Amino acid sequence: MNSKMVIKQSTISALILGIFFLIATLLAGSILYMSQSIEAEQTAEKRRTEFKQLGMDLADASDYLTDEARKYAVTKDITHLNKYWEEINITKTRDHVIDRLGELDSPPAEKSLLAEAKKHSDDLVETERHSMRLVLEGLGETEANMVPEVAGFHLSAEERLLSKEEKLAKARDIMFDAQYDADKKSIMSPIEEFQQVMNARLEAELEVAQQGTGRAAILQTILAGIIIGAVALLIRILFTQINYPIKNYTELLKDISFSSASFRLVPEGSYELRLLANTFNNLYGSFQDELVKRGQAEETMKAAKDEAERANRAKSEFLANMSHEIRTPLNTITGYTYLLENNDLNLKQKEYVDKIDMAAKNLLGIINEILDFSKIEARRMTLEIVDFDLFRIMDDLCGMVGLEAQRKGVQLNLNVKPDVPQYIKGDSVRLKQVILNLLANSVKFTHEGSIGILVELLSKEQNRLNLRFSIADTGIGISEEQKKSLFQVFSQGDASTSRKYGGTGLGLAICKKMVELMGGHIEVVSETGKGSTFSFTANFSLVDKTPVEQKEGQMAGLTRIFEKKKILLTEDNLINLQMTEEILNQLGFDTDTAENGFTAIQMVEQNFYDAAIMDIRMPEMDGYETTRRIRALQNKENLPIIALSADAVEGVAEKAKAAGMNGYLTKPLDPLKLIEVLKSYIQIEAAEEDSADMPDQEIEASNDNQAYLDWEKAIGRIGGNKKKYREIVEQFIRNHSEDADKLENLLSLKEFTEAKLLVHTVKGIADNIGAIRLKEAGLALEQAILNNDQNQLDRAMHHFKEDLRYLCVFATAFLDDVINTEEDEEKKVALGDVHQALKMLIALLQDGDVQAKDLFQACKDQLKQNLGAKEFGQLDKNISSYNFYEASVDLQEIVSRISGKSVCDGIS
Repeated sequence: MNSKMVIKQSTISALILGIFFLIATLLAGSILYMSQSIEAEQTAEKRRTEFKQLGMDLADASDYLTDEARKYAVTKDITHLNKYWEEINITKTRDHVIDRLGELDSPPAEKSLLAEAKKHSDDLVETERHSMRLVLEGLGETEANMVPEVAGFHLSAEERLLSKEEKLAKARDIMFDAQYDADKKSIMSPIEEFQQVMNARLEAELEVAQQGTGRAAILQTILAGIIIGAVALLIRILFTQINYPIKNYTELLKDISFSSASFRLVPEGSYELRLLANTFNNLYGSFQDELVKRGQAEETMKAAKDEAERANRAKSEFLANMSHEIRTPLNTITGYTYLLENNDLNLKQKEYVDKIDMAAKNLLGIINEILDFSKIEARRMTLEIVDFDLFRIMDDLCGMVGLEAQRKGVQLNLNVKPDVPQYIKGDSVRLKQVILNLLANSVKFTHEGSIGILVELLSKEQNRLNLRFSIADTGIGISEEQKKSLFQVFSQGDASTSRKYGGTGLGLAICKKMVELMGGHIEVVSETGKGSTFSFTANFSLVDKTPVEQKEGQMAGLTRIFEKKKILLTEDNLINLQMTEEILNQLGFDTDTAENGFTAIQMVEQNFYDAAIMDIRMPEMDGYETTRRIRALQNKENLPIIALSADAVEGVAEKAKAAGMNGYLTKPLDPLKLIEVLKSYIQIEAAEEDSADMPDQEIEASNDNQAYLDWEKAIGRIGGNKKKYREIVEQFIRNHSEDADKLENLLSLKEFTEAKLLVHTVKGIADNIGAIRLKEAGLALEQAILNNDQNQLDRAMHHFKEDLRYLCVFATAFLDDVINTEEDEEKKVALGDVHQALKMLIALLQDGDVQAKDLFQACKDQLKQNLGAKEFGQLDKNISSYNFYEASVDLQEIVSRISGKSVCDGIS
């Protein structure tokens, strides 16, 4: 609705206010007038009722007196006499009526009628006194015993002469004769006339009041019409000036399209709404240019978003494909490595297998780093909070890198401050990953000196802990420029670092993200050539109770544990199929194989299997679909199906579970994890029977020598590599044979912290090389230092010193007499002379070939005879710690001095 009238909002507000006050005033007046009319009508009605009642009361009082007087004349009962005079003297109904009529301002005519009635009533009272005197005298009552009103009445002389009976008879005659009735009527006639006059008057008053009420009702009706009209006018103004324009604006705005340049609001309604519409139209017009620009920007952003999403999908696809494509051949490598390790190999073959396994695990570590970073980047990595032994983890980590540090001649020191709790709650896996990465870097970049690990308690609030871990080394150090990009992804100090030491450049970036996940931060203090100190903080909680430690299962003795069990292996890669089948056969399974999902479904239909291992990525029908179809088969819903996939990206395990698979294993296949998963679904009674044949890991060595040095277990831990084990033991003797003397000196100086660190280091290395007695002596000495008990300390120090001395003596003889030297004989080369051997060794050292160590060991005796002890010792140290460049320079100088010319002339 459009209106030509234009009203300002202020005018509408004033109009609303004026109409409100008008309506309020009219309503108040009409209510007051109606109230007064109703009150007048009620008053008239009340007066009419009261006047009528007064006339009735007066008549009733007269009748009451007559009735009591007659009863007394007839019955002579004094009670009636008393009631009569009680009404006259006490109740006084007649007097009250006259007084009330005076109060009600009764008209004079009505008052005169009542006065006449009262006069006749008083006359009738004299008649009734006459009758009462006759009765009392007839009854023989003396005047003294009469009521005063009756005693004051005197009989005539004739009446006094009458007998008692005559007096009583005359008393009755007086009360019932015609004269009495006439006197009575003279009383009632004025009363009746009074009532008629009064009723007529009051009816007239009531009619007047009712007419006033009627006029008030008519007035209110008129007023209601006026109010309705005013409200209707106001509503019309509101609708035409506000509601309809707003509604029209709203309807138009519902269909607004910013792409329409012709859109506009039609100005209508109040002045302000019209102003609003015009302003909107102006803004809309000016906004069109901005919309065009914004549309262009959105197109650009959409293109960029699509590109980013495509890149993200490509990245996820690449990660999945990379994981699958790399893990599949890795699965073959590690699987066959495992199979080779369980066969009889000579020492050289075992060394090759060990190196293959190490290379495969390094490659797997790189893949896992990339996948870990992908999870962190997608914010899908979460912490797993568990109870764990911090001291045990630190010891394990030192053990992991201790051998390599020992081989390089680098001292590894662990210092856990006394106030650090042993048992805490947090993500032990992430903590180990961060510390191991930092430790591995320190070992990698440190060629001499030491590596120190420090664990400190920064703060403790209730059960919350904040710990700081510091790894300090004396390695190559980091420049200020390199620090800037140190924690960035795919970044290392410089290009030469990657070429010389390897690595993806993801390790420190992942460490930083994981530390932040644990509520801490990581930092580095370093100087080129003087070493580095990496430190990070992390939040943990105190455990409620000390956790029970469990030993990890070992692979030894676990062959044939699934005897008489049948399993189906589905794998499309023939090499992986053969390799996994071989592993399953070694575990005792009767293994059937299927090269695709269709064959697997047919075989499950036709045979009973205790379990099935299902590859996920297969052509035609993948493992998910194959599993779903197997689950749909009758009586196959409980068949354990274990997913085996090279896809280690986020979400694969969840998809496998959703498809109906019971477990999920990634490639490369870990036989221990495979056994752990299968044991949860397959009962292995045979394992109980075979357990008697399994070697007991806790039995002590069978003779005194093995109690000092259990070389068999130690060599087994490093893959049976006797040569490497020999190098480690030799290095232990060189570096730690004098540690007992150092300890005695430290204890005498009360340097207990340094003494504890030295014992801890020796104890860890002793555990790695199988020196059981020395490890136990180290534990006892470490505890004695903590207890600060001098007697206990003296005994422990004596045992430690004796065990270390005997170990060094026995190990020296053991290295020459006990270990089979067949390996060294195989590695001896037919050299024409020492000069030729040195030339070959220089070439290998310059190429960085690890075979240089083998050649050096093969011609060790010849070199020892032709070189000085100092020169040979320096050369042995450099080659043992893989300092090939320094070893090649030293060796060239030695050869030049021996031959008188540079060896390099004949080597290029």
